[in-house]
Amino acid sequence: MTTETYKLAEGQFLAKLEPFATKGLPTNSIIHKMVTGCGATTLELSFPRNSIIIEPNLPVIKGKCNKLNGKKRKHKIVQGVYEDVEVEHIKQYIGNRKGYKKILTTPEGFEKVAEAIGVSMYKDYFLLFDECEKAIQDVDFRGKIIDPIDAFFKFDNKAFVSATPLVPSDPRFKDFTHVRIEPGYDFAEDITVAVTNNIVYQLKLIFDHYENSEEDKDRKLFIFFKSTSRIRNIIKALKLTDYAVYCSEKSVKELRIADVEHAYDSINDKFTKYNFLTSRFYSAVDIDYEHYQCDPIIIMVSDVIAVEHSAIDPSTEAIQICGRFRKPEKIEGQPDIVVAKDIYHISNYNTKLTSFNEAEIQAILEDKRKLHAFISTYKPTSDIEYVNKFIDEILELNGFNYFLREKDGELNHFMVDNFVYTEQVKRHYKSNSTLIDKYKHVQHFKVETNSRYIHYTLSDQQLSAIKDNSSTVTVNDFVSQSVKDIMESEMENPWQSFNIAMLRYSYPEQIGIIEKYGLPNAAAIDYNINKILQQLADAKGLKRMLPILKYIQRKFIIGNKHSSAEIEAYLIKGIAETGLSDLKPSVKLLREGALLSERKTIGKDEQGNSIKGYEILGYVQSF
Repeated sequence: MTTETYKLAEGQFLAKLEPFATKGLPTNSIIHKMVTGCGATTLELSFPRNSIIIEPNLPVIKGKCNKLNGKKRKHKIVQGVYEDVEVEHIKQYIGNRKGYKKILTTPEGFEKVAEAIGVSMYKDYFLLFDECEKAIQDVDFRGKIIDPIDAFFKFDNKAFVSATPLVPSDPRFKDFTHVRIEPGYDFAEDITVAVTNNIVYQLKLIFDHYENSEEDKDRKLFIFFKSTSRIRNIIKALKLTDYAVYCSEKSVKELRIADVEHAYDSINDKFTKYNFLTSRFYSAVDIDYEHYQCDPIIIMVSDVIAVEHSAIDPSTEAIQICGRFRKPEKIEGQPDIVVAKDIYHISNYNTKLTSFNEAEIQAILEDKRKLHAFISTYKPTSDIEYVNKFIDEILELNGFNYFLREKDGELNHFMVDNFVYTEQVKRHYKSNSTLIDKYKHVQHFKVETNSRYIHYTLSDQQLSAIKDNSSTVTVNDFVSQSVKDIMESEMENPWQSFNIAMLRYSYPEQIGIIEKYGLPNAAAIDYNINKILQQLADAKGLKRMLPILKYIQRKFIIGNKHSSAEIEAYLIKGIAETGLSDLKPSVKLLREGALLSERKTIGKDEQGNSIKGYEILGYVQSF
């Protein structure tokens, strides 16, 4: 592969740089534009030729179509192709379009484009695969992303393009030209890399820093995280209300079911104080200044203990994320608006991650290939079904099928590249220093001197052991031991207070019990919550209450949800059954024996109206 290099001036777009301005994007090339937002896709959309542009995600296509088409329906400039767009719609666009045809499609939608145009597209259209690294990064969970690849090589004019391309090992690329467009200016951005053993604590520290700053408190935070379940946990743990989550349509539905209401599947004007974005918004999507209108605070989060695939690659994804925020458009006669970014990457690390190098991977694949070939060649035929099934299971366990193309059984080079790439990225997350070291070698970033490893007494590893369905006794024991570790550690008092405060966010009931009893008093019994509860019960004369408390544990099951009316009805029966006629059947009485959620919507009545009530989270004591 030969290389051509061109220099780009600051503020210059490819439409103003030769030879691109005159000849357009070159064919049979992998274009490494190095900086995001320099106008490669924009150039192709305006260049005088028919174009098909493959974009990795739907939000990109919708965003560009909205920009270029406005409210046009009949005489659109560009045609977007995705799930709801059919072959007939594409044919109508081609028939109605008087100028050059510009078609934006997802990889999955490319087949519809091919059907609508026919074989003439190979000569009549330029095919551009945008954000081309996604073909390697996403193929393991989104196999159809490389469906257009065979067709790609049939086009007379074609190119891969990205600010962060990964060069495929597919031999059909060997005669391509590697086109490097290097900025002729200092383009590196400052970044603070915080490796820690507790993601939520570190996030909270950053959130508080900006919240408590008069100068910065009105700025918006954009948190990029690949896991919607962990995003939900963060929102709940930190009790965020001024938030928005941007994710897939499927995840929007799941989050709303889980009481995370402000979830959206496309960029809109609803940016709030805390904005969470998943991987479909990491690349290509333009976040325009008219939407964010501030100096954005960008926080990338990788939690490789809870969600291994949340690892963010400093060499590709981090660069793309920081490039999402478009500069304000220059308005004639008005001074330029300068946008400053504060950039963070928060991550934990996991020493158990594999990180095979390329030679090891090739050796693994060769061993798998040999076994697969041997079994496939000498596979016995049998009339006994379970024998054939057993042999198929051996082939499945060997795993080489994973690296073969379904259509013809040939080696899927993109799957191999994905394996190599994934192992390379995991290498940055195996210790508390490897991620920082990696960023120091990425020319797009300047690592701030305060980048370091930050240790907390309570770790992500410990927290991951406590699940939503863990028993009250287990949670009590966990919190008791955590408080003991914090209070008996040699850290300075402010850090003790901070750790206790963060525990309070996750376990308000348990910390509330200890604080009600008093930390000095709790120290005498090793902060044992179950012992504290017993002593509190004795002190309040709760022994008399045992019958009703046992009734509560029998009738109010953990995980069940009850309206106030249902609670009152159950307690009326309990009071009558236990003879404690001086008690009032109220939520307050229920709290004597059960841990309740905050009052929330628990369902709907026959008319569709919301029913408010409480969820049973656990019990104050175990009997």
